Amino acid sequence: MMSPFFESLVRNSLTVLADEPDDSTAMVWSEAEANAAIESCEKAIYKLNLIDKEVLIEEVEDLLTYDGIRKVKELWLDKNEFGNEGVETLANSPQLEKLMVLSLANNKLTNYAAQSIAVSPYLENLQKLFLQGNRIGLEGLKALAESTSLSNLRMLYLNLNPVGPAGARILAGKSTLQNLRELYLQKTGLGLEGLKALCESENFQNLTLLSIAGNGLQDSAVDLLCGSQAFPCLVTLDLYQNRISDRAVDQLKASPNLKSVRAFQVDWRG
Repeated sequence: MMSPFFESLVRNSLTVLADEPDDSTAMVWSEAEANAAIESCEKAIYKLNLIDKEVLIEEVEDLLTYDGIRKVKELWLDKNEFGNEGVETLANSPQLEKLMVLSLANNKLTNYAAQSIAVSPYLENLQKLFLQGNRIGLEGLKALAESTSLSNLRMLYLNLNPVGPAGARILAGKSTLQNLRELYLQKTGLGLEGLKALCESENFQNLTLLSIAGNGLQDSAVDLLCGSQAFPCLVTLDLYQNRISDRAVDQLKASPNLKSVRAFQVDWRG
């Protein structure tokens, strides 16, 4: 049974979204209004923000018994203490079958958590998945890349996970994530070898944003990007915190393979 304190926390952490989960016009209602809406409005869309609330596995279990959870489309659970077991519990809950955004950043998660998400039959509507700052390695990446449940995913955050060149090859290989629009791989140890794998893949034809900041890349990375036809729809290319020269930036801007890119994000040199 959910404790009165946790129930109050949940109710006060609900945000009513006017149209869809990432609607910038979202507004926070009072507890009384939120309760009334949950009970009376079948079409209501909610964001639940429980970031850094010391949520344990027991609270995750209680959360899934909460009457309003089935109307939550965005669930933010970063910086909590429920671990892999909590993620498995979430992934096995039919109460979350309408979920479109799931954020699990900085939760000390491992491959097991990624595998639980990947095989979930209840997360097929998920469009945005935030997993940055965890410990997800090759087995977890493989599960995500080959998941039939996550084929609708549009955004994947993997920043600060031990991806490395081998992980990049997994993402670039056999994959069901063909609908990705945004892929974040900041500080994941890609190196030139990992970038080469991405540049030779056919998986990113719909990608509009690629973030590879902080991966120790130099001008040789620009040669790979300019020679690649892997990103025909790319609009934003994030190369912050790499060692890219001004000459190489000019090369990027002139590349016919990157003609759709409108934002090359690199370190300012003054």
